[in-house]
Amino acid sequence: MPHKRAKKSTRELQRLQTGSDLAPGKQALESEAIPKSVARVLDAVHIREQWKSRKRMPEDDLDAIKPGKRRKTEKGDRGELKTAKISGILPGESLQHFNKRVENDMRPLVKNAVQSSLANARKVRTTEMNAKKKAKAKHAEEAERSPSPPPIPSKHADRPKEFQTISSSAPRRLNDIAQAPPEFTKLPRGAVWPDETRNAGKKRDGVLSMAQKAMMEDERNKAIARYREMKAKRRSDGADGS
Repeated sequence: MPHKRAKKSTRELQRLQTGSDLAPGKQALESEAIPKSVARVLDAVHIREQWKSRKRMPEDDLDAIKPGKRRKTEKGDRGELKTAKISGILPGESLQHFNKRVENDMRPLVKNAVQSSLANARKVRTTEMNAKKKAKAKHAEEAERSPSPPPIPSKHADRPKEFQTISSSAPRRLNDIAQAPPEFTKLPRGAVWPDETRNAGKKRDGVLSMAQKAMMEDERNKAIARYREMKAKRRSDGADGS
C-alpha cells in the first residue's frame, strides 16, 4: 500500500472501473466488532437472567458455593474447591477487562490456598511447641529422680579471704618522724651482696695493719722534708733580694 494518496484523476479512473453497486467487503459494518459498552446494553436482559439463575442454584452444587472463611466441603481436602473454568476472551472484550475477570474468578481459590497453608503452618508450630514442652518435662523428671553429684572442690577454698593484720601497742600517726634509717638484716629474694661491701663488712673500722702504718709514716716524713726545703728556699730568696 503506497504511503501517499493517489492523485484525484487516478482515483476517479479506479472508481469508474470498479463501479458503484458492489457487494460488501471484509470491513463491512455488519461484521464489525461491537463495542463492549454497546454489547452490555444489548445483553442486559440476558445478563440479568443469568444472575437470577445463579442465585437460584441449589446449595448442593459445589460450583455455586463460594469459598468462605475456613469453610470445609465434603468433597475435596480442607475446603479446596474445584478449579474454576475460565473461558477465553469474549468478543468485544478488551485485554484489561479480561485480566480483571480472570483475577476475580481466581481470587477465591488463591485465598482458600493461603488460608489452608497458614493453618498448616500453625499446626506444625503448635506440634513443635508441644514436643519441646514434653521433652523439658521429661528432662526435669529425670533430674529430680537422679541424685545430685557431690560439688567439685575449689582450688582457692583454703586461701585467706582477708589480709593479715599486725597488732601493735604503739599507735600509728600520719605525720610520724623517723628517728633512724631502716635496717635491712636480710636481702630480698634474688639480690646478691657486692664484693666491696662484703669485704668491708668483715673488717672493723679504724684498724690498720703494720705495713699500712709504715707506709703512712714514710709519706709523712717526705711531706715534712719537702715543706722544710720549700720554706728554707723562700727565706734564702728573701735575704738575697733585700
